[in-house]
Amino acid sequence: MAAAPAFSVVGRPIPRVEGFDKVTGGAEYTADVNLSGILWGKNVRSPYPHARFVSIDTSRAKAVPGVRAVITAADVPHKRVGRALRDYEVFCSERVRYIGDIVAAVAADTAEAAEEAALLVDVEYEELPAVFDPVEAMTDPKAPLIHPDLRSYEGLPDNIPEDFRNVCSQLLVERGNLDDGFAQAEVVVEHTYSTPMQYQAYLEPMASVVKIGDTGRVEVWTSIKIPFAFKRELSDTLGVPPEQILIHRVNIGGEFGSKASAPDAASGYYLARATGQPIKFINTSQEDLTAATPRHAAVITIKSGVKRDGTLVAWDARILWNSGAYGGFKPPIFGGNLGGSNNAAGWWSIPNVRIDARMVYTNAVPCAYMRAPGQPQAIYAAEQHMDAIARELGMDPLEIRLKNLPTRQPNGEEIVAPRVLKAAADAIGWNTPKPKYVGRGLGLGARGTGAGPSTSDITLNADGTITAVTAIPDNGTGGLTIVGQVVAEVWGIPIDRVHVVHGDTDSVPVDVGSGGSSITNSAGHSAMAASQQVQEQLVPLAADMLNASTAHYEHGTWVGPNGERVSLQEFAMEMIQSEEPLAHAQVTMAPERSPNQQYCAQAAEVEVDPETGEVHVRKFVAAQDVGTIINPVGHQGQIEGCVMQGIGLALMEELSVEDGRVTAAHFGDYKIPTAADIPPMVTVNIETTGPGPYDAKGIGETPHAPTAAAIAAAVADAIGKPVFRLPLTPERVLAAMEG
Repeated sequence: MAAAPAFSVVGRPIPRVEGFDKVTGGAEYTADVNLSGILWGKNVRSPYPHARFVSIDTSRAKAVPGVRAVITAADVPHKRVGRALRDYEVFCSERVRYIGDIVAAVAADTAEAAEEAALLVDVEYEELPAVFDPVEAMTDPKAPLIHPDLRSYEGLPDNIPEDFRNVCSQLLVERGNLDDGFAQAEVVVEHTYSTPMQYQAYLEPMASVVKIGDTGRVEVWTSIKIPFAFKRELSDTLGVPPEQILIHRVNIGGEFGSKASAPDAASGYYLARATGQPIKFINTSQEDLTAATPRHAAVITIKSGVKRDGTLVAWDARILWNSGAYGGFKPPIFGGNLGGSNNAAGWWSIPNVRIDARMVYTNAVPCAYMRAPGQPQAIYAAEQHMDAIARELGMDPLEIRLKNLPTRQPNGEEIVAPRVLKAAADAIGWNTPKPKYVGRGLGLGARGTGAGPSTSDITLNADGTITAVTAIPDNGTGGLTIVGQVVAEVWGIPIDRVHVVHGDTDSVPVDVGSGGSSITNSAGHSAMAASQQVQEQLVPLAADMLNASTAHYEHGTWVGPNGERVSLQEFAMEMIQSEEPLAHAQVTMAPERSPNQQYCAQAAEVEVDPETGEVHVRKFVAAQDVGTIINPVGHQGQIEGCVMQGIGLALMEELSVEDGRVTAAHFGDYKIPTAADIPPMVTVNIETTGPGPYDAKGIGETPHAPTAAAIAAAVADAIGKPVFRLPLTPERVLAAMEG
């Protein structure tokens, strides 16, 4: 790799541009939005996992003092909606499909009145049979059809066979000939692995504020990570033209993939239309835990064929994703399936592969995206299975991985995976002696840097500062700071002379939003291009000021052909004679996704208490290939955050559902890692090139994917037996030790 240029801003640990407002309480979140005449909204939710409506009576709710409106499906247009698959309704019209399904909504002067009225909406139900296990839902002919009219739903992928029960999406990956592969195999290994639902555990609950203006324009304040896509979705849901909808800028108090939809915004619109006043919805933490959209649970069965020397020849992976009651909260990518399904065969060179991933309806809470969607589940299963093969053959787990990892692309370029894997193994001390009940494990993940259209609006001001307008959502990743650093680098000025403005959906025409590790690539490139375009506009003026034939810009200074110089600040103060900007450019760019993966190998060392089964992570290594690191503090923070959420999935987090009811209704029951659970961590960054500005790569998801796999492998090494279900609770570890 060529020596990196001497950046002045890029590569420095710049404090977050929005950090001061957040730590001083100045940052505005949805709950802080207070409009004149605002009313409180409250949803009425189903207490049954599956039931048919007999009747709904709202008279007692309407009689509560302060109540302004109570609406049900009878008061709104009857249509199914969703991000891609249209399979849910704003208010259920005929039946409910999970505990928490919305059947009505109330608007009142106070939150207390709204809550009281919601409890007084009288709904008579006829209970229906329910199913909660995806295997049973798909294979048992007695299991209820959760969506009997599924074939009529708009957005249903056209590759779903007629005989698939309760399946709303299938992703099928095939290469080679599986039968031939197993015929060549000398050893066949088959196991089934299970992973739980996992709650994203953001601090800010789901919230929305909706106002209908005098002209009929719909204004929305909501914690949403993809405002432009949500604007289109809301337009479709409400039947309101997109230009009549404005999604305002607010901060997001964490989301980790969850806040791509805001169903309460539709409820708020209908209540605002009924009352003529703005409506505010704020979920309780109990509502978010029991009725929001967690990570999918999965049942993954892998059958593999291998030669006795460790060469993989066949790999058959079958994944059943528990979609919960609906699939409409997922985007159209992969036909509503999870991209992580592709990872169920790892990154190994296997000539004969089939991956069959099916999204299955159950009467559980509907699931959607969480950080690196589908990858932690699929990689956990694939990596545990690789260790199972190694045990069967008596091979070292590192050796068998290196034997089957490709080293070169078809064009001859290096595949970094083996180098990253070796770095993780070396840093954990893979071959060094260890005490009894101490184990080491490996996990390998990969992910491409995301891309999509993003718009930046750049203006040179009279004092020589730059205003950069971007509509990327602030969901806590530091994206606004990245934009500021890129702009400051292009202009060669300190970042405190760049004013980063967080815009709304009126400020720019489009933005991909926050997701898929795309912010640095997409917003960074558009900010760079818009800055360069402004500089090109200024060349004639700079030449005139220098009395030169031409000029070029470098490091905060205009330079003439004979070395004449004028600083950007002097130039702006001289040439900008009014409040109107001298130069301005708005650029929308949609960089392509990089065809190359970014690899992350992780290694864990754990100790298991043989009496209690408790697992203690003694040391953890995250090794990843990186491009130019634009902000080292933010970059490291993303790695550590990824690992900690992975530790939660591996050891303690499980959104358990009993008879359709989420049993952990608050954080006293739903355990997540705390500061006390942070292990000694080693980070190894291996420099490569990237698709982003200044050769940057995304980092927000890749280090999350293999964490649970590495820890599970280490536990199996420590106790001499695998555990086939996450999380690795003391009870499950003890059960495995006892056989």
